[in-house]
Amino acid sequence: MNIQEKLDFFRQLIQCNHNLSLRSYDPAFILAHSDIMHEAALADDTALILLSLEEPIRKHVENKIHEPLFIDDHLSLIWIVAFEYEEDSLRGIHTLGPAYSGRNSYQNIKKELDKHDLSVSNRIKVFKLFDHIPIIPTNQLFQYAVMLHYCVTGKQITTNDLHFSEKASGKPSSYEINLITEEHRGIWIAEQEFMNRLREGNPNYLDALARSYSLSDGPRFDVGDSLRRAKSTSIVLLTLCSRAAIEGGVNPSVAYTLNDYYMQMIEDCKNIAETSSACSTLMEDYVQRVQQEKNKNDVSRQIRSVCDYIAIHIKEKLSIAQLAEQAGYTEYYFSHKFKNEIGYSVADYIKHEKIMQAKLLLAGTNMSIQEISDELSFGSRSYFSSSFQKETGLSPSEYREQNMKL
Repeated sequence: MNIQEKLDFFRQLIQCNHNLSLRSYDPAFILAHSDIMHEAALADDTALILLSLEEPIRKHVENKIHEPLFIDDHLSLIWIVAFEYEEDSLRGIHTLGPAYSGRNSYQNIKKELDKHDLSVSNRIKVFKLFDHIPIIPTNQLFQYAVMLHYCVTGKQITTNDLHFSEKASGKPSSYEINLITEEHRGIWIAEQEFMNRLREGNPNYLDALARSYSLSDGPRFDVGDSLRRAKSTSIVLLTLCSRAAIEGGVNPSVAYTLNDYYMQMIEDCKNIAETSSACSTLMEDYVQRVQQEKNKNDVSRQIRSVCDYIAIHIKEKLSIAQLAEQAGYTEYYFSHKFKNEIGYSVADYIKHEKIMQAKLLLAGTNMSIQEISDELSFGSRSYFSSSFQKETGLSPSEYREQNMKL
């Protein structure tokens, strides 16, 4: 296959998932091949391409760099460019894009376009294009860049070999933010106090969090959607909690599994109240797990490993035989060693951990009692209810009524 045949095949593979355009240019940046067939659409597209690509590509070529260029332009559009060389002579330029790596607001795009001296007709053409640009995760775009380079050069590289364009430097314009503002002073100190309390398993972590909130209401970015902003801020908080818990002694595998679990919970929230409740639930969970680790100082490495395994697989049915194999012991020896070190039998410890998770779900989500029973593999709602009441002294519904955070 020649290069153009490889590129055609590559484009067909990509368009199974994303509507990305692939174009080829000669060294003078004159279009040689495009997958856009309609002449009017191609003419409109050219305005956006010239606005975004001409300068960074020229600099890349002048620097004699052969690896792909990853361009994040002034409109926050992503472009991938691969370069076809014969020895040191540039033969062709191949572009893939544009794409968004995140949703942009109309006002941000308008603000950036105001920097350029575009005619009214060109502005209209550019805005028409935005409706058809796909949103693609950045890591997926990195992979596309590596594959495009292979199609053009036949050489294998990694994402570490990509080059990135620099946005225009210079003094900030009048509407741009001052990077050091009075309202951000002290946020780092408050955040560190909050993180320290999480690392210690200190139940007074909410006091430190409140001080942080008094200084800032979260990262400043325009998403045009209050719920999306709340979710994004909650994910930042989740990341901080996860890292602080690891530093407080929680097994990284447990912390990362919890991180994935709570990130999905946040994404599933339907309003800001649910998002706030999810944050309360995840913080309480991480702090409790740090506290548990602080109380395991006399527990052997093998039993600690089993406890971590139980935490990661708490939603599954777990057997003594399975856990004994995990620890590398016979069932009899494992059962006695576990009870001597933890103070619970294996079965009671698993049930206790499931009840602890159930308390969080009852207080922090709208999941039904049956759904929570199924989520934690209790087998039946009646067994879940009786187990829960035996440990807490309350039925699941009574506990929810007294502790619901929503």
